[in-house]
Amino acid sequence: MTNENPADTSEQNRRENFRIDDLLATSVQKIENGVLPVARIIPVALSESGRLGAGLKSSSHEIDPSFALMLLDANAKLDLLFEFYKIPRYNEEKDLKPSLTQVLLQLNTKLDGLLDFHLIARQKEATRVGEVSLSASGIKLITHETLEDGDLVEVHILLPADQPCWVVVGGSVARATHLPEGGFQVAIQFSAANVSIQDAIATYALKKQKEQLISQRWL
Repeated sequence: MTNENPADTSEQNRRENFRIDDLLATSVQKIENGVLPVARIIPVALSESGRLGAGLKSSSHEIDPSFALMLLDANAKLDLLFEFYKIPRYNEEKDLKPSLTQVLLQLNTKLDGLLDFHLIARQKEATRVGEVSLSASGIKLITHETLEDGDLVEVHILLPADQPCWVVVGGSVARATHLPEGGFQVAIQFSAANVSIQDAIATYALKKQKEQLISQRWL
């Protein structure tokens, strides 16, 4: 018989079900052969996939200040385009000291919005940046992959932590809703992943919530 401490079980359930709304780079691919991928963590520094975020440095002191100003200027110009075209925008958080990764994610999201607005086709289900609701047990996001309830999927998530990494995990579609503007809003239940992946997601979600609370206090 398993001797399980109720307090430990409660803490584990709290971490697994703790959910954070965030702006993240993700991709979803339907699994046709019924074989779920091996859940794994891929440090960005070791990634050779060419996905968004590969090769980014997280140390702010290594960034050329003039390059940072160019990124902020580009971000401001994209804001003007969004206002001109009356494009609905994601719920952008105001960060007093945004990191390079956060600025690049914002830029990529706005470029995605312009491509969608002008109906410009992109590579099928390439990595997209958008709002997600993430926990250690699942994720809710918008995808252009045609999915139905019960479909098996492989999910890639870029966690822009101090040491950015890709989390690769399999799961099943708990709910898929077709959107009038195209694409699907899907809720995905992760398959039983190893503890290190659950901890990586839960730790990131808790850290992100703390950062958001600090930003709200400053505002």
